[in-house]
Amino acid sequence: MTFVNWVENMDLVIQESLQSSLIFKDISAQYRAHLTNGMRRRKLKAGKHLFHEGEEADYFYQLTSGVINLYRLSPEGDEKVFQQVRNGDTIAESAMFMKPNVYPVSARAEQDCELLIFSRLALLDLCKDNPDYAMQLLSAMSTRLHQTVNRIDQLTLKNAGQRLVAYLLEQHQLQHSEWLTLPVSHSILAGQLNIAPETLSRLFQRLRQAEAISGKRQTVVLLDIKKMCDLVNLPLITSGNLMMDQSGVQNTSMAGCCNLAPKWL
Repeated sequence: MTFVNWVENMDLVIQESLQSSLIFKDISAQYRAHLTNGMRRRKLKAGKHLFHEGEEADYFYQLTSGVINLYRLSPEGDEKVFQQVRNGDTIAESAMFMKPNVYPVSARAEQDCELLIFSRLALLDLCKDNPDYAMQLLSAMSTRLHQTVNRIDQLTLKNAGQRLVAYLLEQHQLQHSEWLTLPVSHSILAGQLNIAPETLSRLFQRLRQAEAISGKRQTVVLLDIKKMCDLVNLPLITSGNLMMDQSGVQNTSMAGCCNLAPKWL
């Protein structure tokens, strides 16, 4: 498929979505055309699975509308949600390189969804034939591996209050605003931060009572970041507009999950 034909057959929304994703960002039109050759669209109703953990991973995906939960079941049958995937996010590209190539988590639609479906073989062929693209992809995945190390640090070395405040700081950086919209429900956030739901509620209440934050439900307004950090004994170092924890690591590791294993597992 030529670049001209690729543009003609792709609507503007899809083009913009592809250009913002890990797989397609900053690559030439020819590479993008190769990966989108044979691309399919799919609609997925709320409650339906895109794939299950352990199934053969022959495809990766990009979500163009809706929300998908990526989760695993514990030996006791409890569901652990690692991430809610939203518009523009890619799903399972890292699984394309696993041996055996199986999905390490399950994916279920939380809302009605629309997705783009891409072939594993097209991605592997492109990496084999174009070392520059393969190196670019490795660089992006290495960044996610670094995020995983930071994630483990935050879950193991910080207490519950510090984990919550670190998460809010990260959302502050990602959303570039003191008015935050939490991307997940409190119940899912509690699981992601490894905090009991009732403990999470108490922590939010404590921060509100201290007038460090305000808001309710999915809206959190950061009123006093320094006070918020002091309340949980989380020393911060400011560098320009960045905020770093006491180890000097910028708080950018709490977002997202899975592509699939590198972010959270």
